[in-house]
Amino acid sequence: MTEYEAPIETLNGNETNQSETDEELKTLPPKPLDELSKPPNNDDEEEESTQQRNSKLSLLINISNLLAYALNTVLTYYGGILGIFSNGKSYATISSEYQTLITPSATYFGYIWAIIFVSQAFFVIAQLAVPRYRNHVLVQKRGVGVWYILTCVTQSAWIVSFGYQYMVLATVSILSTLLCLLTILGHQWKVIDRYETSIEGDEWLLENNAVNVLDEEKKKDMALAPSFGYLLLRFPFAIHAGWIAPAFPLMLSVVLVSYGVDPQVELWTAVIGVAVLFGMSMGLLLRQERGAPSYSFPAVVAYAFAGIAWELNAPSSDDILERFTESEISLTKNVSGKYDDEDEDVIYVEADDV
Repeated sequence: MTEYEAPIETLNGNETNQSETDEELKTLPPKPLDELSKPPNNDDEEEESTQQRNSKLSLLINISNLLAYALNTVLTYYGGILGIFSNGKSYATISSEYQTLITPSATYFGYIWAIIFVSQAFFVIAQLAVPRYRNHVLVQKRGVGVWYILTCVTQSAWIVSFGYQYMVLATVSILSTLLCLLTILGHQWKVIDRYETSIEGDEWLLENNAVNVLDEEKKKDMALAPSFGYLLLRFPFAIHAGWIAPAFPLMLSVVLVSYGVDPQVELWTAVIGVAVLFGMSMGLLLRQERGAPSYSFPAVVAYAFAGIAWELNAPSSDDILERFTESEISLTKNVSGKYDDEDEDVIYVEADDV
């Protein structure tokens, strides 16, 4: 053996080991490109970053809800009561200048707005100050989301436009407010529907001995009436929508009055508006879906109808008596739910005279 043979054998052995290692590497599955490009534990960091972004967004919505409520409250007080947009006239005075068949008594306005603003004050405080409600599904994106902010903005637009007596713009604003409120109620109803479906599934599992106990926290999170959660998270929007719904046909009638349209058009606008609201209310009371029936919206609509009938019993403006006959006023009272024996006597006497 020469002095060069040993190094050659050693090289041959290294070549053999290298080839075996290459074969083993070929059998390993290739790593995805995204894994090769990511540093270790990057998924955890991204998840934490996403949670932080969502938390900041939720806090932004909470704070914006409070600021929007404050804006709406201030404008309502200074505009509606002090009349800074209407040369010192209160909105009750402006409303009397555009008296319609479906204008409720001024007393009814004050009571319902007080309840709306107080209930929404509790909402905006709870959704910001109480951790349980801060990130609640009924408050954030799937529930109220940004729609309460838009509600306050559109209602503020109504305050300004009504004060300056831009009645068409005021009508568009009140319609926008109603659509925002109905969107909130719709989103919240979908959340409740999902929760009730989940609860029904848990109850089935309990009946079939698949689980031992029900998740009571899940029931609390549903905020079903008449729970405390319902009063905080859902009631303020239900009564607000119930009051704004009659306000839309009322504003349509105000536009007709402002342009001096034929009173018959105003009459049928009022009758159709009341009939549609009655149908909506009955639908909410009689529906059989999850989360039904709903009482808050129909109750406020009925309250508005009572205010209309009360006003028509003794109209505060002689303009109503000049533009409409007694039978037309009685028709509006009857479709709004008011009925008394005096109306029947008048109709009976008139029929005998004929």
